[in-house]
Amino acid sequence: WARLRLPNGQIARSEFQELQKSPEEIRMARNVKIFLNGRDRIAEVRYYARLVVQATDNHSDDDEDLNAPNQFAFDNVALVTLYSNPHPQLLEHSYGAVASCTKLGEASLQVIQISAIQSVVAMVPHRPIIDGRAKDRYFLVEKMGMDVAHLGVEEDEE
Repeated sequence: WARLRLPNGQIARSEFQELQKSPEEIRMARNVKIFLNGRDRIAEVRYYARLVVQATDNHSDDDEDLNAPNQFAFDNVALVTLYSNPHPQLLEHSYGAVASCTKLGEASLQVIQISAIQSVVAMVPHRPIIDGRAKDRYFLVEKMGMDVAHLGVEEDEE
């Protein structure tokens, strides 16, 4: 499918959907923060899919059981390409404010569980000068969460 509603209410889209639209209609909501291999990463969603897999509680190798109820289950996944880790010097010199990454392309293709997607993020193009040369990169912009809505407001300890 072409889009996914996350538990936080955001709509994550896919490259598959957005490439079918005119440039004026593209929302660029296909960049997401994911939890992969024990840490946060940034990825671009190519597309979403629902796979039919053997049910985890059924480990029978008997072909006669293929027609049995509950033999198979659905597994919701996304095909993504990763962004690099942030450039360490830019991150350090900006006091953690500028997470500047590059697209890793097809070599970084991953199939992930959709439950690994945490939020929709923006990856804004920029050309910082690194080692004396301007380089095409993208910097991370995350939507501020609802935690700032309570900034400066006292909470009752009831």
